Amino acid sequence: MTPRRLLPGLVLVASSVTCVPSLGPDDSQITSTRTLAVRAEPAEAKPGATKITFTALVASPGGTVKTPDVVWSFCSAPKPITEDNVVSNACLQRSALVPAGNGPSTVTKTPSKGCSLFGPDVGATGGFRPRDPDSTGGYYQPLRVDLAGADTAFEPTRIQCDLAGADADAATAFGKAYKPNVNPVLSPLTAKLGGSPVMLGTIPEASHVTLEASWPASSAETFAYFDPASQTVTSQREAMQVAWYTTGGTLDTESTGRASSDMATTSDDGWTAPGVSGVVHLWVVLRDSRGGVDFLEQDLVVGP
Repeated sequence: MTPRRLLPGLVLVASSVTCVPSLGPDDSQITSTRTLAVRAEPAEAKPGATKITFTALVASPGGTVKTPDVVWSFCSAPKPITEDNVVSNACLQRSALVPAGNGPSTVTKTPSKGCSLFGPDVGATGGFRPRDPDSTGGYYQPLRVDLAGADTAFEPTRIQCDLAGADADAATAFGKAYKPNVNPVLSPLTAKLGGSPVMLGTIPEASHVTLEASWPASSAETFAYFDPASQTVTSQREAMQVAWYTTGGTLDTESTGRASSDMATTSDDGWTAPGVSGVVHLWVVLRDSRGGVDFLEQDLVVGP
């Protein structure tokens, strides 16, 4: 089955990568237990140099799973150019995995050869060409998340590699200016009904409310970027994306966000409440364009 992209970052796969998936319900609807996101702290580090805490957000129809049974592994197989999947097919084989821990979270270092296998360094790549950076100049080590009773997920973890294709002056300038990514921070969720604030614990049945996610202005970081065409070090600003998930009612869209040129620090989504009273679980996952993540769960109480 071809890897199934939920949002930039997290990818779900089944036990093989040879067929087209049946996607079933809307990805925003939580009808079974699954991994929604993984947060790395710090969000970016040199391979093998710094211990990183990885924490999984696991959702179920009954709410967040507090102590999920997770097995963590790094994939050591770079993706051949003949494959157009998000990760190499080999990442589904145990022989390509490096154990990284067990439990809801794990503390470990990314493999030391990450920049050779998934970055610009030519080394132990078995003949694979150097990787190209993403639009922000970043490289990513695949982290595999095996959750008992759920599809396997992969989270690309940003790794800090040496600058490729730059002259000495540009490399020096970039090294002085670049700061590793820091995770964004979600503020508490708010809502409006008919343009007026409404308490999340008192939402009328079948009403349509506007949910607002927000973050501090500092969460959308400006960072150094090397432009290979001009051989100069410039700067970019992070774009922000918000993914929305719920156990009930209907969201207007699965994903919202702000472009890098948009200075706003909020992102809205509409939600139509169920026509019966009860508690609906909602999750919000915020990602910046350099792989940083934050998330929250909010209970929405629907009443007559």
